[in-house]
Amino acid sequence: MPATPTETPDDAADGTRLPAYEATLRATHRAFGRELRRAARALPLGPRDTVLDVPCGDGFYSAGLARRLFPQGKVVAADLSDAFLARARRRFARLTRVAPTEFVKADVYRLPFDPAAFDAVWCARSLISLDDPAVALAEVRRVTRPGGVVGVLEDDEYHRVLVNWPVDLELAVQGATAAAARAKYGSATKLAPGRRMLKLFRSAGLTPRGKKTVAADRAAPFPPAVVGFLLRHLRETRDFVAPHLLPEHLAAFDRYADPAAPDGVFRRPDAELTFLTTLFLARR
Repeated sequence: MPATPTETPDDAADGTRLPAYEATLRATHRAFGRELRRAARALPLGPRDTVLDVPCGDGFYSAGLARRLFPQGKVVAADLSDAFLARARRRFARLTRVAPTEFVKADVYRLPFDPAAFDAVWCARSLISLDDPAVALAEVRRVTRPGGVVGVLEDDEYHRVLVNWPVDLELAVQGATAAAARAKYGSATKLAPGRRMLKLFRSAGLTPRGKKTVAADRAAPFPPAVVGFLLRHLRETRDFVAPHLLPEHLAAFDRYADPAAPDGVFRRPDAELTFLTTLFLARR
């Protein structure tokens, strides 16, 4: 089931305030942190590697990389947002036994690093917010050493969150999502960067080296972190698709998304949720 893509609102464009999607990002990490960390551990690293995490956001993945590379490696956490970098620094202030980590304000289109500066580059769930992801990946390639690895964790928003509600409602929401994406972005494929990763890698001069899909399955009764994520996800999805749903489908959506409804996704004893994301690997 799709949701609104992550993007930075105008009031956060200068990086001094956290973007509106930060709360959803935090809820996602709380609900599915175990599986997301497992995805990051699939990035092949040597013990002395220097790794760039860009855009690093709140440092969720940077922290995992720094733990893996302790004590001989190094992590550089880069983001254009001062607010996110501050959040990442606070996260690291609570950690022990992590590799040396540098925090750098940087635009992914113009990275302030020498060519071939990194053994590996990590980019998590960010391409959907970029106007030209191929250009960003070409810049990532520039700062990766020959033979180095690039790991991109990315979603297909049409199938990122699946719940076991009626099939006809699912199909209606999918259709409305495509219509909303065309209206807002000019293309329904904007919401599915994961479907274009092979093409994006090759256009950036990177050699694809496989992918690994990570699934997080949850069943009723949902723990509080999953409830919090699902409440936010359904609210954002409704805001995005409501103008493109028939009245009867919108009414059905509201009924199944109502936390108090006995036949809704929060209270049904047979409710299930699957969260999907995919790690794409490439070599320079």
